[in-house]
Amino acid sequence: MLNKNQVWKTLDKKALNEYKPIADYAIIGDRRTCALVGIDGSIDWMCAPRFDSPSVFASLLDKKKGGCFSIHPGYEGEFEARQYYDGPTNVLLTEFRNENGRIGITDFMPCFAVSGIVVSSCELHRRITCLEGNFDLEVKLEPRLNYGSVIPKISKIGENGYSFVSEKHETEQQLALISPFEFEIVGGSAIGSVAMRNKQKVDLVLRMGGLTDYNSQQTHTDEKLAETKKYWKALAAECNYRGKLRDYVVRSSLVLHLLVYSPTGAIIAAPTTSLPEKIGGVRNWDYRYSWIRDSSFVLWAFHSIGDKAERGAYLNWLTSIFYLTIENLQVMIGIAGERVLNERELSHLEGYAKSSPVRIGNAAWNQQQLDVYGILLDTLYFAHKHHRRLSKKIFDHIVRPVVKLVEQNWDKPDRGIWEVRGEKEDFVYSKMWCWVALDRAIKLGNLIGIKDDFSSWKILRDTIKDTIFQKGWDESMQSFVRSFGSKEVDAANLLMPQVKFIDGKDPRFISTIDEIRKQLLRDGKFLYRYKSSDGLPGDEGAFLICSFWLVSCLALAGQQKESEELLENLIEYSNHVGLFSEEIDPVTGALLGNFPQAFTHMGFISAVMDIDGQSKKRRRVAR
Repeated sequence: MLNKNQVWKTLDKKALNEYKPIADYAIIGDRRTCALVGIDGSIDWMCAPRFDSPSVFASLLDKKKGGCFSIHPGYEGEFEARQYYDGPTNVLLTEFRNENGRIGITDFMPCFAVSGIVVSSCELHRRITCLEGNFDLEVKLEPRLNYGSVIPKISKIGENGYSFVSEKHETEQQLALISPFEFEIVGGSAIGSVAMRNKQKVDLVLRMGGLTDYNSQQTHTDEKLAETKKYWKALAAECNYRGKLRDYVVRSSLVLHLLVYSPTGAIIAAPTTSLPEKIGGVRNWDYRYSWIRDSSFVLWAFHSIGDKAERGAYLNWLTSIFYLTIENLQVMIGIAGERVLNERELSHLEGYAKSSPVRIGNAAWNQQQLDVYGILLDTLYFAHKHHRRLSKKIFDHIVRPVVKLVEQNWDKPDRGIWEVRGEKEDFVYSKMWCWVALDRAIKLGNLIGIKDDFSSWKILRDTIKDTIFQKGWDESMQSFVRSFGSKEVDAANLLMPQVKFIDGKDPRFISTIDEIRKQLLRDGKFLYRYKSSDGLPGDEGAFLICSFWLVSCLALAGQQKESEELLENLIEYSNHVGLFSEEIDPVTGALLGNFPQAFTHMGFISAVMDIDGQSKKRRRVAR
């Protein structure tokens, strides 16, 4: 039972001016963009109008310059706060209480389906309700457009509206606020005070786009809230897992749905940029793009719980992007198919907790990562086998060209799954996925009815596997290693049994698990990706998805009890609403990296379902 939301946290005015722990945030969104809402009632991150647009609130990355939309008690004393979702939805509830009363804030972005099409009104609704007694609040709307570089001009529009636009037209971003009470305009901020009385209700609506006297002041919050709840509950109902961790699994699935850009079906890795992998460190990256690897793994997770909502749209998007252009296959793409995602630094922002640089764009778009071949073909094979028949045209124009790329490149070094910025290496993980590419191409061809005998493909597939066993296996360590000739290991090799490269109970894989734990495991539960040099200064936290991969491997290896215990331990490091970040500090338990992270939530779902699947197998055998 996800019951962390019942815990009240004590806050005061001083805390409002400091960087919150990453764990103190929840997320709302409309499948076009999203916002991070702190437990203190402040929206500290939102990009408009898309996930990858410049931010309009970014105090997450600079408390002074970034801007926010805050609602908090209007007095100096302490107060208590708690935060939770309204059942199986992405509608967020935040509550404050003190000796005078209790207040509730309902935050959501309207998102619902009309005739099967996902509709967004490009709005953020904040409903304030006085639940008990009396409560004085201060509301501050402080947009800072274009990543905090533009202070907007604020104008009163009509009786209830305020517009926020750039005077110099440096950005196309415009915002508008509809409010039943007056705001004072102070230096680029709109500040209002409201005395809430028992059962009183106030709706604030932030619109992405301009507002004129001719725009309707009707917000239709009641109807939009009802439709939005209905929409999310319908998606949650797709989950067919009924085990004891259902609340956590449903929450993870809803997070993953939030990270889908509905106009195209693209799945982003995370909604944030530059949240650090270590406080004060430089490993700060922009994850607001769609990696083929991450997205395909997310589809695995959705399939494992019976969720069918996203797979068709994503597959259509993926095949359309690369159809007849597969020779230019790249590992990541913008959410509308953008190819060039050049990386640059925003020097005017200090970064989360002064962790700089703040980066937008991601130079990994132009890296050679060999796993993309196998992941793409595995996705096509998976789709054909489980829910969608693929055509001979897809085979001829995507599968065959990818196999040709494998033939040309499989024996070359690459940057690997972790996108190292040092020297290229012959990563075992990358070679394994080249084997997967050929294996799935052969199987897919047979399923489609292609008449080739695939003899050359079969020979190369076997050659790659033999090479991995010869050069990627260290006899003295009794382990698969990180790269050919290395004495170090890599947590990514834990995926070997999940892609059917080796049986999970094979002695060679069991001993590989042991060596990975010996070299990379900390405190019995936190697994680092690797400990090798990667071309960047400093270090990082433990990667949560790696720990979930370990859970899956232990389950597949027949070590059910240990697998379940590890999973139970890891769940404790989700935050108060069940969200996971990319990494974790093994010493303090603090969440690190971009948040919430699709890769981690996918890994969690897969781990739960692998344990569940192995339990069902044992029960069938027992009968």
